[in-house]
Amino acid sequence: MLDNILNILSCDDRMTTTLYFTKKDKNGYMSFSPNVSDEILSNLIEGAKEYIEKFIDLEVVEYNPTGYRDSTLEFTTCDYVGNYNEIIGSFDEGNIENLQDEVNKFNFYCIEICTEDHNIKLIRRVTKFKKLYSKGIIAAFNGNLLNKIDDKILGMDGEIDILVLNDENIVVFNHIALERIFKLNDQFEIKASQALEVIKSTNTIRNYDMFEDDCLNDKRYQKILTKMLREEGLNNCFDNFDNIIETVELFDLDIEVKSVPEKMIVYRDKSQIMDILRLARDSYYRSTVREKPGIDNKI
Repeated sequence: MLDNILNILSCDDRMTTTLYFTKKDKNGYMSFSPNVSDEILSNLIEGAKEYIEKFIDLEVVEYNPTGYRDSTLEFTTCDYVGNYNEIIGSFDEGNIENLQDEVNKFNFYCIEICTEDHNIKLIRRVTKFKKLYSKGIIAAFNGNLLNKIDDKILGMDGEIDILVLNDENIVVFNHIALERIFKLNDQFEIKASQALEVIKSTNTIRNYDMFEDDCLNDKRYQKILTKMLREEGLNNCFDNFDNIIETVELFDLDIEVKSVPEKMIVYRDKSQIMDILRLARDSYYRSTVREKPGIDNKI
């Protein structure tokens, strides 16, 4: 995948290259497209190519909202982030007025490279120097003369946080950046609610409404439920209830389970949420050789 991307970035028939600066607030996204020299664009793209090459040999894995695994490169889709089109729509409305007044508000920039067959967007969070020029002095050498820089400046480098290929696939170079750039917190709540609806349909958890509220009021559990929604087995997670009872006893879980008059997990408080989610995900196991109990914590 990355080899193909590098080939696209290196092709000579590049049609257009555009730079956008974007800010986001409670009203949404607003983008600005300044006039940029070919030298700056070329330097940023060359830097991005060198940066991408560092990830060539890494294992490519699906984006995991609960955490990042070292020595891997994550990917996801534009559909997954939910509000991708909102950002792209702001590019269409890009303007170049009052850019100087907006510098401190930019959250990220995007270099869009369009060829005849492909569209690549290189996205990077902005490094802000507001604190430096408000508390101290920023200076640069002009020959042997050190001059104070009075203008507001932006930090840009060749690294990238996110790469979007053909408005379909997203390569995640910086795990946390995906949350920061896109409104993933909203998506986590939506997808967690969907996962909880599946769990609710099993009619297995007593005091379900309290369980649902406690899950949705904790961002960590929202992320876990978001991940569970994409895994197999959620629809019948509590079907083998005899095994649920055995697991609760084997691991001495602080959970009350009843099999008569109906099969039920009795929810009491937040301290039980993780164990219940692990039961739903079938994270408890006994090793085949030593028959030693264990927990799959990759949740």
